[in-house]
Amino acid sequence: MRKIIALMVCALFLVGSSNAELVITKKKLELRTGDYVKYEIMGNTFGKNMGEFMFDDKFLDIEAFESQSEDVLTHFEMIEVDNQSYECYILNRTLNVNFTVILKEDSYDPQPDNDRIHFSFSFNVKLWNDNTSLLPDTIKSETVDSYIQFWKDNEEEKSFEGITEEQISHTKTQGSWPDILEVGSSWTFSEETSINSTSFSRQNGGDWEVETSEREESETTDYEVTDEAKITTSVGTFDTLIVKATVQGEGQGNHTLEYMDSDFISVKRVIVENDEPILTMQIKEYSISSLESQPLEDGDSITEGLPNLSFLLSVSSIVLIAIVSRIRMN
Repeated sequence: MRKIIALMVCALFLVGSSNAELVITKKKLELRTGDYVKYEIMGNTFGKNMGEFMFDDKFLDIEAFESQSEDVLTHFEMIEVDNQSYECYILNRTLNVNFTVILKEDSYDPQPDNDRIHFSFSFNVKLWNDNTSLLPDTIKSETVDSYIQFWKDNEEEKSFEGITEEQISHTKTQGSWPDILEVGSSWTFSEETSINSTSFSRQNGGDWEVETSEREESETTDYEVTDEAKITTSVGTFDTLIVKATVQGEGQGNHTLEYMDSDFISVKRVIVENDEPILTMQIKEYSISSLESQPLEDGDSITEGLPNLSFLLSVSSIVLIAIVSRIRMN
Protein backbone atom coordinates (compact mmCIF):
# COMPACT_ATOMS: atom_id res chain seq x y z
CA MET A 1 0.00 0.00 0.00
CA ARG A 2 1.35 3.36 -1.05
CA LYS A 3 0.76 6.13 1.46
CA ILE A 4 2.19 9.46 0.31
CA ILE A 5 2.20 11.49 3.48
CA ALA A 6 0.80 10.83 6.91
CA LEU A 7 -1.50 13.81 7.54
CA MET A 8 -1.29 15.58 10.90
CA VAL A 9 -3.55 18.17 12.57
CA CYS A 10 -2.80 21.85 13.06
CA ALA A 11 -3.54 23.27 16.55
CA LEU A 12 -1.97 24.98 19.54
CA PHE A 13 -1.55 23.05 22.76
CA LEU A 14 -1.30 24.80 26.13
CA VAL A 15 -0.02 23.16 29.27
CA GLY A 16 -1.42 22.45 32.71
CA SER A 17 0.61 20.66 35.37
CA SER A 18 -0.07 17.78 37.70
CA ASN A 19 2.83 17.65 40.16
CA ALA A 20 5.91 16.99 37.98
CA GLU A 21 3.97 15.44 35.11
CA LEU A 22 3.38 17.20 31.79
CA VAL A 23 -0.29 17.51 30.82
CA ILE A 24 -1.30 19.16 27.53
CA THR A 25 -4.76 20.53 26.75
CA LYS A 26 -5.78 21.91 23.40
CA LYS A 27 -6.77 25.36 22.27
CA LYS A 28 -7.61 26.51 18.75
CA LEU A 29 -5.07 28.82 17.10
CA GLU A 30 -5.91 31.56 14.59
CA LEU A 31 -3.89 30.73 11.48
CA ARG A 32 -3.07 33.28 8.79
CA THR A 33 -1.87 33.22 5.20
CA GLY A 34 1.92 33.09 5.05
CA ASP A 35 2.48 31.26 8.34
CA TYR A 36 5.28 28.73 7.93
CA VAL A 37 7.41 26.19 9.76
CA LYS A 38 10.75 24.76 8.60
CA TYR A 39 12.33 21.48 9.68
CA GLU A 40 15.75 19.88 9.42
CA ILE A 41 16.58 16.22 8.87
CA MET A 42 19.09 15.09 11.46
CA GLY A 43 22.19 13.36 10.07
CA ASN A 44 22.32 11.33 6.84
CA THR A 45 20.76 8.09 8.12
CA PHE A 46 17.78 8.66 5.82
CA GLY A 47 19.96 8.68 2.70
CA LYS A 48 21.99 5.69 3.87
CA ASN A 49 18.84 3.63 4.47
CA MET A 50 17.59 4.43 0.98
CA GLY A 51 20.95 3.52 -0.54
CA GLU A 52 21.06 0.20 1.33
CA PHE A 53 17.50 -0.61 0.28
CA MET A 54 18.12 0.16 -3.39
CA PHE A 55 21.47 -1.60 -3.78
CA ASP A 56 21.64 -4.22 -1.02
CA ASP A 57 25.20 -5.53 -0.50
CA LYS A 58 26.47 -3.44 -3.44
CA PHE A 59 25.97 -0.26 -1.39
CA LEU A 60 29.06 1.32 0.17
CA ASP A 61 28.13 4.82 1.40
CA ILE A 62 26.54 8.15 0.48
CA GLU A 63 27.93 11.66 0.09
CA ALA A 64 26.68 15.22 -0.47
CA PHE A 65 23.44 14.68 1.49
CA GLU A 66 21.16 17.76 1.45
CA SER A 67 17.56 18.27 2.54
CA GLN A 68 14.89 20.96 2.92
CA SER A 69 11.44 20.70 4.52
CA GLU A 70 8.80 23.39 4.94
CA ASP A 71 5.06 23.84 5.63
CA VAL A 72 3.35 27.03 4.40
CA LEU A 73 -0.27 28.11 4.89
CA THR A 74 -1.17 29.57 1.50
CA HIS A 75 -4.85 30.58 1.69
CA PHE A 76 -8.37 29.74 2.88
CA GLU A 77 -11.11 28.18 0.74
CA MET A 78 -14.69 26.91 0.99
CA ILE A 79 -15.08 23.51 -0.70
CA GLU A 80 -17.93 21.04 -1.15
CA VAL A 81 -17.49 17.27 -0.88
CA ASP A 82 -20.42 14.79 -1.00
CA ASN A 83 -22.92 17.68 -0.77
CA GLN A 84 -21.29 18.99 2.41
CA SER A 85 -19.47 22.31 2.65
CA TYR A 86 -16.20 22.76 4.52
CA GLU A 87 -14.33 25.92 5.47
CA CYS A 88 -10.71 24.92 4.89
CA TYR A 89 -7.23 26.33 5.23
CA ILE A 90 -4.73 25.09 2.66
CA LEU A 91 -1.24 23.92 3.61
CA ASN A 92 1.56 23.32 1.12
CA ARG A 93 4.14 20.85 2.43
CA THR A 94 7.46 20.11 0.76
CA LEU A 95 10.44 17.86 1.35
CA ASN A 96 13.45 17.90 -0.97
CA VAL A 97 16.35 15.44 -0.61
CA ASN A 98 19.55 15.13 -2.68
CA PHE A 99 22.47 12.74 -2.24
CA THR A 100 24.98 10.58 -4.09
CA VAL A 101 25.21 6.81 -3.64
CA ILE A 102 28.66 5.23 -3.71
CA LEU A 103 28.68 1.60 -4.87
CA LYS A 104 31.29 -1.00 -4.06
CA GLU A 105 33.91 -1.31 -6.78
CA ASP A 106 32.98 -3.68 -9.63
CA SER A 107 29.75 -4.69 -7.87
CA TYR A 108 27.17 -3.47 -10.41
CA ASP A 109 26.45 -4.27 -14.05
CA PRO A 110 26.84 -1.85 -15.71
CA GLN A 111 29.10 -0.21 -13.11
CA PRO A 112 28.62 3.60 -13.15
CA ASP A 113 31.69 5.77 -13.67
CA ASN A 114 33.43 6.59 -10.38
CA ASP A 115 31.04 4.09 -8.71
CA ARG A 116 28.52 6.91 -8.15
CA ILE A 117 24.81 7.48 -8.84
CA HIS A 118 23.16 10.82 -7.99
CA PHE A 119 19.60 11.05 -6.64
CA SER A 120 17.16 13.93 -6.24
CA PHE A 121 13.75 13.49 -4.59
CA SER A 122 10.94 16.04 -4.22
CA PHE A 123 7.75 15.39 -2.23
CA ASN A 124 4.94 17.97 -2.34
CA VAL A 125 1.45 17.82 -0.85
CA LYS A 126 -1.42 20.31 -0.79
CA LEU A 127 -3.86 19.75 2.09
CA TRP A 128 -7.41 21.04 2.50
CA ASN A 129 -7.98 20.98 6.28
CA ASP A 130 -11.40 21.61 7.80
CA ASN A 131 -11.20 24.87 9.75
CA THR A 132 -14.51 24.63 11.63
CA SER A 133 -13.72 22.06 14.31
CA LEU A 134 -11.45 22.49 17.31
CA LEU A 135 -8.90 20.10 15.79
CA PRO A 136 -9.18 19.97 11.99
CA ASP A 137 -9.59 16.97 9.70
CA THR A 138 -8.08 16.70 6.21
CA ILE A 139 -10.89 16.68 3.64
CA LYS A 140 -8.81 16.21 0.49
CA SER A 141 -5.21 16.38 -0.65
CA GLU A 142 -3.16 16.56 -3.83
CA THR A 143 0.38 15.21 -4.06
CA VAL A 144 3.20 15.46 -6.59
CA ASP A 145 6.22 13.24 -5.91
CA SER A 146 9.14 13.39 -8.33
CA TYR A 147 12.62 11.95 -8.53
CA ILE A 148 15.58 11.72 -10.86
CA GLN A 149 18.68 9.56 -10.79
CA PHE A 150 21.61 10.27 -13.07
CA TRP A 151 25.03 8.74 -13.61
CA LYS A 152 27.73 8.26 -16.24
CA ASP A 153 28.42 5.05 -18.15
CA ASN A 154 31.75 5.24 -20.01
CA GLU A 155 31.48 9.06 -19.93
CA GLU A 156 27.96 8.94 -21.41
CA GLU A 157 25.24 10.70 -19.36
CA LYS A 158 22.40 8.40 -18.25
CA SER A 159 19.22 9.26 -16.32
CA PHE A 160 15.87 8.00 -15.14
CA GLU A 161 12.99 10.26 -14.07
CA GLY A 162 9.64 9.58 -12.42
CA ILE A 163 6.66 11.70 -11.37
CA THR A 164 3.54 10.59 -9.52
CA GLU A 165 0.49 12.85 -9.15
CA GLU A 166 -2.43 11.89 -6.90
CA GLN A 167 -5.78 13.39 -5.93
CA ILE A 168 -7.04 11.97 -2.63
CA SER A 169 -10.39 12.24 -0.83
CA HIS A 170 -10.36 11.48 2.92
CA THR A 171 -13.21 10.14 5.05
CA LYS A 172 -12.67 9.58 8.77
CA THR A 173 -14.73 6.59 9.88
CA GLN A 174 -13.72 6.31 13.55
CA GLY A 175 -11.99 8.22 16.30
CA SER A 176 -11.52 11.70 17.78
CA TRP A 177 -8.68 13.56 19.45
CA PRO A 178 -8.63 13.44 23.26
CA ASP A 179 -9.16 16.64 25.25
CA ILE A 180 -6.08 16.06 27.39
CA LEU A 181 -2.72 14.49 26.55
CA GLU A 182 -0.68 12.89 29.32
CA VAL A 183 1.36 9.73 29.76
CA GLY A 184 -1.05 6.83 29.33
CA SER A 185 -3.49 8.60 26.97
CA SER A 186 -4.50 6.49 23.95
CA TRP A 187 -6.93 6.71 21.02
CA THR A 188 -7.56 5.25 17.56
CA PHE A 189 -8.30 6.80 14.15
CA SER A 190 -9.70 5.00 11.11
CA GLU A 191 -9.80 6.59 7.65
CA GLU A 192 -10.90 5.64 4.15
CA THR A 193 -9.32 7.26 1.09
CA SER A 194 -10.24 7.38 -2.60
CA ILE A 195 -7.17 7.91 -4.80
CA ASN A 196 -6.77 8.89 -8.47
CA SER A 197 -3.16 8.45 -9.56
CA THR A 198 -1.14 9.32 -12.68
CA SER A 199 2.50 8.23 -13.02
CA PHE A 200 5.08 9.40 -15.57
CA SER A 201 8.50 7.87 -16.24
CA ARG A 202 11.25 8.14 -18.83
CA GLN A 203 14.87 7.17 -19.42
CA ASN A 204 17.68 9.32 -20.79
CA GLY A 205 15.37 12.22 -21.65
CA GLY A 206 13.17 10.10 -23.92
CA ASP A 207 9.39 9.99 -24.25
CA TRP A 208 7.30 9.81 -21.10
CA GLU A 209 5.46 6.60 -20.28
CA VAL A 210 2.13 7.31 -18.55
CA GLU A 211 0.08 5.06 -16.27
CA THR A 212 -3.19 5.88 -14.52
CA SER A 213 -5.06 4.10 -11.73
CA GLU A 214 -7.92 4.48 -9.27
CA ARG A 215 -8.11 2.75 -5.92
CA GLU A 216 -9.60 2.91 -2.46
CA GLU A 217 -7.74 2.28 0.78
CA SER A 218 -8.57 2.06 4.47
CA GLU A 219 -6.24 2.50 7.42
CA THR A 220 -6.53 2.35 11.20
CA THR A 221 -3.87 3.96 13.39
CA ASP A 222 -3.40 3.46 17.14
CA TYR A 223 -1.96 6.37 19.17
CA GLU A 224 -0.46 6.24 22.66
CA VAL A 225 1.36 8.77 24.84
CA THR A 226 4.22 6.57 26.05
CA ASP A 227 6.54 8.84 28.07
CA GLU A 228 8.00 12.28 28.70
CA ALA A 229 11.33 13.46 27.24
CA LYS A 230 13.54 16.55 27.28
CA ILE A 231 14.51 17.42 23.69
CA THR A 232 17.25 19.85 22.67
CA THR A 233 16.94 21.51 19.24
CA SER A 234 18.68 24.39 17.48
CA VAL A 235 16.05 26.75 18.94
CA GLY A 236 16.06 25.56 22.54
CA THR A 237 15.39 22.71 24.98
CA PHE A 238 11.81 21.51 25.52
CA ASP A 239 9.91 19.20 27.86
CA THR A 240 7.77 16.96 25.64
CA LEU A 241 5.31 14.11 25.58
CA ILE A 242 6.13 11.19 23.25
CA VAL A 243 3.18 10.10 21.09
CA LYS A 244 3.60 6.75 19.35
CA ALA A 245 1.52 6.06 16.22
CA THR A 246 1.24 2.51 14.87
CA VAL A 247 -0.69 1.60 11.72
CA GLN A 248 -2.59 -1.63 12.37
CA GLY A 249 -1.22 -4.53 10.34
CA GLU A 250 2.26 -3.07 9.83
CA GLY A 251 3.92 -4.66 12.86
CA GLN A 252 5.06 -3.31 16.22
CA GLY A 253 8.55 -2.60 14.90
CA ASN A 254 7.15 -0.03 12.43
CA HIS A 255 5.79 3.21 13.90
CA THR A 256 6.30 6.95 14.23
CA LEU A 257 7.16 8.98 17.32
CA GLU A 258 5.99 12.59 17.76
CA TYR A 259 7.53 14.72 20.53
CA MET A 260 4.90 17.25 21.65
CA ASP A 261 5.87 20.37 23.57
CA SER A 262 3.50 22.39 25.77
CA ASP A 263 3.88 25.40 23.45
CA PHE A 264 3.79 23.59 20.12
CA ILE A 265 3.40 20.00 19.01
CA SER A 266 6.10 19.12 16.53
CA VAL A 267 9.40 19.58 18.33
CA LYS A 268 10.69 16.34 16.84
CA ARG A 269 9.40 13.29 14.97
CA VAL A 270 10.99 9.96 14.15
CA ILE A 271 10.04 7.24 11.66
CA VAL A 272 10.99 3.77 12.92
CA GLU A 273 11.16 0.69 10.68
CA ASN A 274 12.03 -2.76 12.04
CA ASP A 275 12.80 -1.09 15.39
CA GLU A 276 15.45 1.16 13.80
CA PRO A 277 15.03 4.95 13.33
CA ILE A 278 15.35 5.73 9.61
CA LEU A 279 14.28 9.39 9.60
CA THR A 280 14.52 12.03 12.35
CA MET A 281 13.25 15.60 11.86
CA GLN A 282 13.40 18.59 14.23
CA ILE A 283 12.04 22.10 14.03
CA LYS A 284 14.56 24.81 13.08
CA GLU A 285 12.62 27.97 12.10
CA TYR A 286 9.08 29.38 12.06
CA SER A 287 6.97 32.49 11.50
CA ILE A 288 3.41 32.58 12.89
CA SER A 289 1.91 36.04 12.45
CA SER A 290 -0.84 35.63 15.05
CA LEU A 291 1.89 34.96 17.62
CA GLU A 292 3.96 37.88 16.35
CA SER A 293 6.93 35.53 15.94
CA GLN A 294 9.74 35.87 13.44
CA PRO A 295 12.30 33.47 11.93
CA LEU A 296 14.80 32.63 14.64
CA GLU A 297 18.40 33.76 14.42
CA ASP A 298 21.33 32.15 16.23
CA GLY A 299 21.08 32.89 19.94
CA ASP A 300 17.35 33.68 19.87
CA SER A 301 14.83 31.74 21.95
CA ILE A 302 11.15 30.92 21.63
CA THR A 303 8.96 33.02 23.89
CA GLU A 304 5.55 32.09 22.51
CA GLY A 305 3.78 29.00 21.21
CA LEU A 306 3.88 27.39 17.79
CA PRO A 307 1.10 25.42 16.06
CA ASN A 308 1.54 21.92 14.76
CA LEU A 309 2.27 22.41 11.08
CA SER A 310 4.02 19.07 11.09
CA PHE A 311 5.32 17.19 8.08
CA LEU A 312 5.50 13.47 8.77
CA LEU A 313 6.81 11.65 5.75
CA SER A 314 5.52 8.15 5.00
CA VAL A 315 8.35 5.77 4.18
CA SER A 316 6.12 3.67 1.92
CA SER A 317 6.28 6.19 -0.94
CA ILE A 318 10.07 6.34 -0.80
CA VAL A 319 10.35 2.57 -0.73
CA LEU A 320 8.20 2.37 -3.87
CA ILE A 321 10.38 4.93 -5.64
CA ALA A 322 13.48 3.03 -4.59
CA ILE A 323 12.08 -0.18 -6.07
CA VAL A 324 11.36 1.53 -9.40
CA SER A 325 14.81 3.12 -9.41
CA ARG A 326 16.55 -0.20 -8.79
CA ILE A 327 14.60 -1.91 -11.59
CA ARG A 328 15.39 0.84 -14.08
CA MET A 329 19.14 0.62 -13.39
CA ASN A 330 19.21 -3.03 -14.42
